[in-house]
Amino acid sequence: MVAIRPFKALRYNPETIPDLTAVISPPYDVIDPDQQEQLYRASPYNVIRLILGKEYPNDTAQENRYARAQRDFTAWRDARILLRDAAAALYLIEHTFEDQGQPRTRLGFIALLELVDGIEQHVYRHEATLAAPKADRTRLLEAVPANLEPIFCVYPDEGGAIQAALKQVTAQRDGAMRATINGESVRVWAITDPALIEQVKRHLASVAVLIADGHHRFEVAYGHRRQYGALMSYFVSMAEPSLVVRPIHRIVTAQATNGDRALRQLCQLEPAPHLPALLTQLAQETGQGVFGYTDGKQLYNVKVRSDQLAQWLIAPAVPLPLAALDVSLLHGLILPGMGLNNDAVRYTADAAGAFEAVKTGQGRAAWLLRGIPLTQVYALAAQGLRLAPKSTYFYPKVPSGLTINSFA
Repeated sequence: MVAIRPFKALRYNPETIPDLTAVISPPYDVIDPDQQEQLYRASPYNVIRLILGKEYPNDTAQENRYARAQRDFTAWRDARILLRDAAAALYLIEHTFEDQGQPRTRLGFIALLELVDGIEQHVYRHEATLAAPKADRTRLLEAVPANLEPIFCVYPDEGGAIQAALKQVTAQRDGAMRATINGESVRVWAITDPALIEQVKRHLASVAVLIADGHHRFEVAYGHRRQYGALMSYFVSMAEPSLVVRPIHRIVTAQATNGDRALRQLCQLEPAPHLPALLTQLAQETGQGVFGYTDGKQLYNVKVRSDQLAQWLIAPAVPLPLAALDVSLLHGLILPGMGLNNDAVRYTADAAGAFEAVKTGQGRAAWLLRGIPLTQVYALAAQGLRLAPKSTYFYPKVPSGLTINSFA
């Protein structure tokens, strides 16, 4: 079962940091160097200095971003920049944002996920992990014994009973801390009501959860479960109407050895007049193996040829339930057929940005994908199946710096 519990979070002291806007950041794995620099300038206490500190040419095995994170963490606690809450709580997060021009508000909560033996049977993972990010997060955990950022999980909530109970808390204006991130507003409440906490705990104990974001952090934490025992996690009900799952697009950075000829042998290409029209077409398509594509000269609606699809499905390189997914067809059939591998691919959730990268010469081609429905992702993960890396983008990301779970 999934066991969660409230905790006494370390949070920014409202007397010294009355506005969280200057000290929170996106998660470490979506921050580029320009944004890192902006966050450094925003405040000497921005959480970026803990989760993704700068690297310098004269860094050594002893003096590096992990050592600096350790010093900052200790100094901020000593200076009462960070204070531990007096009472254990669940932390309700209301995140208001725009999606395709429409305002949305997503509600979730942060709690500790107990890392008991066998928990992996009830915490579904849908993406494969890589060694380098796990090594990085391990070094940070060893330097700073704390969960500095929550992982992101979703849970079944048939009828939305838990979501409705949490929604009632948002009517309480008092006690909410506020922040703005990327133009989006965030409010945070500490829930200490024993009855509500017990209701949430009972429900989570009856379901399996899906990791939406944070697979590397989960595996690192699970590997250290004998030392620390729990992992700070953000939970969102699958009944939440503003739970947005976007596709992640691909920018190809290398010249294809087989190129256009191989592509046309594998796929049918239909020119599209412009990007909005192509995205509209993609949203309306229901078949298998459908993409948007640009080589910098022309936009295309691309469909895997029926004979190629049938041949692939006879003996796919991935388990059959995954084989017909667009992302599997792209990485297992199309790109290898063009003489390309994953080393030649960059990832972005911004379709316009992918298109622009090719136009400006920062990429050779771009592939635009459709989103995978959340219910399908959950069902595949429940079978123990892992999608290709970077298959889903749960939007928006959970801001870092709202809560910290320190082990000491």
